[in-house]
This record gives sequence, structure tokens and C-alpha cells, in this order.
Amino acid sequence: MNSQPEEASLRRQQFVEMARSCEADLLRMALRMCHGNRDQAQDLVQDTLVRAYEAFVQGRLRHQGNIHGWFLRILTNNFLSDNRRRVRWESGLDLEVVTGGGDAPPASHHATAADRPEAALLAHTLDEPLERALTELPPDRKLCVILVDLEGMDYAQAAEIIGVPLGTLRSRLARARLQLFRRLKAYGLRHHLLAADEG
Repeated sequence: MNSQPEEASLRRQQFVEMARSCEADLLRMALRMCHGNRDQAQDLVQDTLVRAYEAFVQGRLRHQGNIHGWFLRILTNNFLSDNRRRVRWESGLDLEVVTGGGDAPPASHHATAADRPEAALLAHTLDEPLERALTELPPDRKLCVILVDLEGMDYAQAAEIIGVPLGTLRSRLARARLQLFRRLKAYGLRHHLLAADEG
């Protein structure tokens, strides 16, 4: 008969094995979400593993045989939550204004994606135009591109991980692709004109 400590140890080992099987994918995804910021990505993965372990221990593991998708969904939710918090804190409003009455500040007071420090840093350090274009996408659209176009997931998988209906995912993905196309087209035109001037 197993004692409680032995059962707890077995459950911990089971979780460790599950986490190890997904850890590399989680870090790769987090790096894309965090624009290559390794510290921020590692924090995101660590928080994901902590939340996943809490859910596992409390019996709230709902993966329907897809452990990988379950971890990615937690990672995605954490990313979106962190991003909402960051936008609020970077909005430049006084804490009293933000918390007064419990209402969120108007969108006009939020920092734009291009004005955030990490976007400015990336614009000067990344040569890859796609990476820069991705930083300009709203987080919900960027996730669709990462999951479907970069990770190769089908629409149904990605919609399940993000937690939106299939139609919503398709709509966000279409808008994200159009935005990326316009951004990359503009980049290509500028690059072509610069090359012509040098030639």
C-alpha cells in the first residue's frame, strides 16, 4: 500500500516528465511572443510551469490527451495577461487614475506597440523584417500568426489553445496576415529603392 508521500512523489515525477516533453517548445514559443527577450521568455515559461503544476496537483488537468496543447494554452493565457498588465503600467497614467472606480483607462492612454521600449530596441537590433513586423501586431493577432504560420498548427488546434471560436481565429489571422503583408511590402519597396540608389 502506497503512502501519501510516495503518491505525491509519483505525481511530481509524472508532472516533471510531462513538462520536460514540452519545455523546449514552450521556450521557443515564449521567445517568439517576447520578441526574442530571453529573460522575459524564461519568466513566462517558469510562470506557466508553476500554474500548470498547481492545476495538475488540484486535479484541474484538462488536456483530452493533448498535454502539449494544454501547456501552450496556459502559456498563451499568461502571455495575454502579462501583456494587458504591461499596457496598463506603461500607459503613463497615475496609479490613482488607473485604479479609481475600477474602470480601465481609455485605449487612447495605452502605449502603442511601436512606442514600447522592447519594440524600439528590436527595431535597432533585429535584421529580420518579419520579426520587426510581428512586434507591431496586436498580441491576439500575433499569437495566431505564431501558432498557425510559424508553429504549423491547424486552425482548430490554434483556436483551442487561444480559447476562441474558429471563425474568430480565421478573422484575426486574416487581419494579421494583411498587416504583415503591407508592412513587408513597404519594407521591400524601401529596400529596393535603397539598392537602386546605391547602384
